[in-house]
Amino acid sequence: MDQIRRLAGFSVLRASGFSGIAILMVMMGTAHDAALCLRFGAGGFFALSLAMATYARFYHRRGRVEETEVWIMLPEADRPTKPVARTLIVAAMREQLAQKALWWLFAALGLWTASAVVAMTRG
Repeated sequence: MDQIRRLAGFSVLRASGFSGIAILMVMMGTAHDAALCLRFGAGGFFALSLAMATYARFYHRRGRVEETEVWIMLPEADRPTKPVARTLIVAAMREQLAQKALWWLFAALGLWTASAVVAMTRG
């Protein structure tokens, strides 16, 4: 179970990391206006957090366990039977998706706060 949880965490971080890079690129494109840049980042990270929380909520509807990234990354010798693997992978992915969604939400709140501070100091 620990290996499945670790692989699920890696899978979620990899996927959300690419989304985070895309949001950072949008922020770099609006870097001429610091408050706007931070607002775009906050909105993007909030949207990412919401999408991940929603995906975590409905992840149990995933069809075949063989199509999951966690199953593919597991060495064949360590793979449990498919019904057991489905239960373990779904639980680990839901946990990791919810945890990383919370991380991105905190990043969004931090950027939103920074945006408000920048806007207030600018006058």
